[in-house]
Amino acid sequence: MHIQDYELDAMLGLGLANNNFFTRSLKKVERWYLKRFDMVSSISYSMLELARHKGVGEEKLLFFPNWTNTDFVTPDTPGQIFRKNHGFSEQDKLVLYAGNMGHKQGLEIILESARTFTQQTDVKFVMVGAGAYVETLKSLAQQYQLTNVFFLPLQEWEDVPAMLATADIHLVVQKRGAADVVLPSKLTNILAAGGDAIITAEPETELGKLCEKFNGIYNLIEPESSHALTAAINEELAVERTGHNQVARLYAEKHLQQDTVLSRFITELRLKLGINQPIKTDTKKSKLDPLALLEDDKDEVLNKLP
Repeated sequence: MHIQDYELDAMLGLGLANNNFFTRSLKKVERWYLKRFDMVSSISYSMLELARHKGVGEEKLLFFPNWTNTDFVTPDTPGQIFRKNHGFSEQDKLVLYAGNMGHKQGLEIILESARTFTQQTDVKFVMVGAGAYVETLKSLAQQYQLTNVFFLPLQEWEDVPAMLATADIHLVVQKRGAADVVLPSKLTNILAAGGDAIITAEPETELGKLCEKFNGIYNLIEPESSHALTAAINEELAVERTGHNQVARLYAEKHLQQDTVLSRFITELRLKLGINQPIKTDTKKSKLDPLALLEDDKDEVLNKLP
C-alpha cells in the first residue's frame, strides 16, 4: 500500500468531523487493513511515523516520496509566453497558487492578503486550478471587489514549466494540522523550478524541519494568518533577485529527481524483501530519520552555491 494522504486524519485534524464512535470505528478499520499489507510506503517521514503509530511494523515501512523531472521542470524555461497568453506584463509581480482548491487548504487568506495590495497595481495574485471550493473563492473575490486576483483553469502539462518559471512568488497554503497528514505534492515542482515559495506549516512539522535544515529553501510562515502571509509577500517582493532560488533547485536535483527516487525505492524494496543482488545505488542513508538522512547532503548542496 502506498499512502499519498491520510484522509481520515486530515478530516479530523481540520475539524471537519467529530472524533465520535463512528470515526473511532473507522480508525480501527484503517489500522486493521494497514497491518495486513506486506509493505506500506508513504511520501514523508512524518507520514511513515504515523503509520508506525497505527501499528505497521518497522520492517514493512518504505520511504517513497513524490518526484519530479528536473530536466522538464527547470528555471531555464522561458515564462514570457505564459505571461503574454494571460495578459500579464513583464513588470507584473506574479504571486502564484497552483493546485487543488478545496476546503482543507484555507485559501481564503490569499484573498484577504490580496486586499492589502490593491494599491500596488503591479502585484497580481494568480490562482490556477480547480476544486470543490473554487466557486466560493471566486464569490469571495467578487465580494471583496478584488481586481488583482485572477482565476485560471488547470494548465496543460506542457505549459506547467513556463507557469512555474514565470512566477515571482509561489504559495503553498494549508490549514493548521494538515502539514504532516497531507503533504503538498505541488512543492516538488516548485523546488525543481527554483521557485521562491511561501509555505504555511508549523515549525515542528516535516516541512518546518526541512526549512530549518536548508536555510533559504523556502519561507515558512504561520498557518491560517493573512497578516503573516502579507508580511512574507512584502518581504519576498523587497528582495532584489537576479535569478532563481538556487537552494531549492539544488535540493530538487539531489533528492527529488525521478530516477533517483525510483532507484532508491526499488533498492530498498528489494532489500526489505530479501532479494539478492540489489541494483547499485547508495543505500547508506535509507534510515527512516529525516535529519540523519539530510545531514551529509546539506553540506553538499550548500557548498555548490556561489
